[in-house]
Amino acid sequence: MRAIYQHATSVAVWLGLENNGSETAIQMARDLNSCQSREEVMALLDRPEAKGHLEFLVKLFRRQYWWRIWVIQEVSCAKSAMVYCGGDAIPWTTLDSVCDILNTVDSQLRSLFYAHPSYIRTLTHGGPRGLQLSRYSPHLSAPPLLELLLSHKSKKSTDPKDKVYALVGISSSRHTFGKIDYSLSMREIYTHTARHIISTSQKLDVICVKQHDIDQFSLPSWVTDWTRPPTLSGAVVIGLHHQVPPFTASGTTPASFQFLHNGYVLRTKGIVLDTIRTVGMPYKKRGPPSEVVPLLEVFHDWWNTFVASFSNSLSSQVRFARAISCGSWSFSSEDEYAGKLEAIFALSDQLLSDSDMLRLDPPSRSSTMASSKERLSAVLEAGLMMNQRRLFLSRSGFVGLAPWTAANGDIVCVLLGCRSPVVLRREKGHYALIGEVYIDEYMNGEAMVGLRDGESVLETFEIH
Repeated sequence: MRAIYQHATSVAVWLGLENNGSETAIQMARDLNSCQSREEVMALLDRPEAKGHLEFLVKLFRRQYWWRIWVIQEVSCAKSAMVYCGGDAIPWTTLDSVCDILNTVDSQLRSLFYAHPSYIRTLTHGGPRGLQLSRYSPHLSAPPLLELLLSHKSKKSTDPKDKVYALVGISSSRHTFGKIDYSLSMREIYTHTARHIISTSQKLDVICVKQHDIDQFSLPSWVTDWTRPPTLSGAVVIGLHHQVPPFTASGTTPASFQFLHNGYVLRTKGIVLDTIRTVGMPYKKRGPPSEVVPLLEVFHDWWNTFVASFSNSLSSQVRFARAISCGSWSFSSEDEYAGKLEAIFALSDQLLSDSDMLRLDPPSRSSTMASSKERLSAVLEAGLMMNQRRLFLSRSGFVGLAPWTAANGDIVCVLLGCRSPVVLRREKGHYALIGEVYIDEYMNGEAMVGLRDGESVLETFEIH
């Protein structure tokens, strides 16, 4: 199939009939492409009708076509492509460039869609950009398989085996992955995929990817289930692999690994940082984006847990803000972190006024209060990374966010060749992987410094 599209003069992409403002959306794409400067783009988005036109573009970029795993080959291998929708036609490159154009006015998009942050993601990374081979190495004609799996983990396939098999042929693994065998079980295919990626990359990054908590194929805990989460499972978890620049918890060390028991047990080495002693409430986003009361209640539980062990000083606020955002809030000024927390506390004063939720030692407020837009924006930003996680404190004082299934007594480790720390659980002489974890001030090689200086030692883990 790859060869067919490579040799085609042009590929026709049919999005469906005209509806949901698709004609207006396509014209908006043309208007954005006609802008000669960032200032012209900003002027276009300042028009009263611009927000509505962008919402039509969001609907166009969320049509079912963009979610199909097999169409990636159609457009990635094509010499040129034309997109058709109803009676309209627009070159693929014109529609795709909309994402780059809107990325230049990200702050303006955040102002327009502060109550719907997912719209911004769709406008800058969805639609045609979602079918880009790899969002990590867009210049490569055959990217690493893990990059393709991460770039397209939200795609749909009728056969779950195709979440891997549809990508192997357009990856750098097409000659080394092995036979494409549909007679194999899902457990065999997904475990082979994890072993192949670890062996060829000499990294353990693949074990950190978690789509959902449904155990449908009896996979080892270190093997990713690449199927798309069920529609009713709530908002998807935002993995730490989205961080730019990437986290480098293990520095540049290669992985140490062996595959035991017919390849279903991973033996590896790493450093134990600490043991979890306290966890906050788990948070899982459900309902519309504007429903933030459950999020605010979890936020206060986490703050109460944190402030019971630390002060509410400015430096403590910085640690807490970095933790609940998994490091996505990165400011040069401590006051900016405090401003985010102040905005969330102000919104909770408004929405939780009749709640019996205990709120311990809230930070002092500045004389300049955040606007209602800033309050909602701050809590939704935090909520993106809080989703499917829980706050934890370790015995020696580490603060971070762990998977929502983490528990007291779990250990926090940095494994060699793994860019994020992980949580492991002791189970009858071996370990189970709970998932990746954000640890404030331990995401960029700090543990490796301790290993080099003799402050810590390597331990061996058998992960089932």
